[in-house]
Parts: sequence; C-alpha cells; structure tokens
Amino acid sequence: MLRFTLFGIPVEVEPWFWLVMAFIGGGFAALQSSSPDLYMGVVLFMLAGFISILVHELGHALTGWKLGGGTVWIRLWAFGGLAYQQGGRFDRRGRCAMILAGPGAGLLLAALSIVAVFVIFPMPEALSRLSIYLRYTNVPHEVMLRFFPENKPIYGFLNSMIWVNVWWSMLNLLPVFPLDGGQFMDQFVKSRKAMHKASIITCIVVVLLMLSNNMTMGIFFFAYFAYQNYMGYQQARS
Repeated sequence: MLRFTLFGIPVEVEPWFWLVMAFIGGGFAALQSSSPDLYMGVVLFMLAGFISILVHELGHALTGWKLGGGTVWIRLWAFGGLAYQQGGRFDRRGRCAMILAGPGAGLLLAALSIVAVFVIFPMPEALSRLSIYLRYTNVPHEVMLRFFPENKPIYGFLNSMIWVNVWWSMLNLLPVFPLDGGQFMDQFVKSRKAMHKASIITCIVVVLLMLSNNMTMGIFFFAYFAYQNYMGYQQARS
C-alpha cells in the first residue's frame, strides 16, 4: 500500500490500482509479445492513469474542503478513485460544485496536455497528432507509434494523458450512479427509483455502443454499474 500526503490531503494507493491500470494499458498484450515498445506503453499509461485519477480526486477533495470544510482523504483502488469527505456541510450548489470539480480537473489536465503537444511539436505535426488522439477511442500504444515512431516516451505519455482525461472525464459525466454524472443527477431527481432507472437505461446504451467497438473493460464496468443500480432500484422505496 502506497501512502503519501499531497496538499495536506492523505492519499492511499492500493496494489489493485496498478494491476488494473496495467491491464487497461495493454499489459496482457505486452506479456505475450515481449516487445519493448509495448512494455513502455504500459508503463506510460500507468503513469498517466495515476496522475489523471489523482488530479480528478484532488478536484473533488480540494473543492469539497474549501466549500464544506471537514476532513478529506483520497483512495485509489481497483475501480479508479474515491475522495472521502467527513464532517463537511454543503448546500446543493456546493455539493454540485464538488461533484463537477473532478471531471473539470480532468478536462483541464487534457487541455494542458494538448497545449504541451503544440509546444513540443511543430504546428503541422501537432495538428496531425491531435487528430489521431481524438479520432480514435481505443487505439493501442503500438498502433499509435506506427503513425509517429519517433519521440516514443513523450509521445506515449501525452497520448495516454489526452486519451484518459478526455474520454474518462466524458464517461464520468454520464448520468450513471455512482459516477459523477449520476451523483449530479441525484441532486435534482427526488425519486431514487427514477434515478436508478435512468442509470440502468444509460448503462445499457453504453454497453451496446462498447460492444460494437470491442471495449471489453468498459463493458465490464458499465455492466457492473447496471447491476449496482438494479439492486438499488429493488431496495428503493420511492
């Protein structure tokens, strides 16, 4: 268990976090091929994932601490990250701001990574790279390197930073409880059954879209969220 403090906030990183990041980043493919480029891609993705999820949770934690007070701490685990808030007092506006601060921090990090592309590479090449970053939703690191084989470490890192923070932030904003979009929806939907029902419908749509793109890990996550919301729907009184 990795433990440290950042901006006065205790952070815990569980071993399962690194294993899941390695799997999403193509760890199995790297083991099967033993390609140095693939191993590099996995490590760079794990680093980008760690930074991105930590920044996301810091967005929640710092905003929650500033607006509501109390005690905050962060845990990175197998399913991403959690920002805990104990003893804070929020009105609806403050709670909504805290919820949206996570995806907002991620999108800001994506914007900074895009700016870094234009700083590091000449304009025509930067535009070409950026079009590839945003055109594809699930392109392995080794495929991306075929477009631009030079500058592998910085290219792989920026690719992962942009991919993670753009697509994961957008998925996190979907109206699916307990994602940030679902928690935001929960602030305005009075009926718990209606909230869970909307989450289930959204999960089904997302899973169908991911099936057409062979996004195995995403299918697993949203199927799990659908199950969670189905159980919540059964237990809700109204």
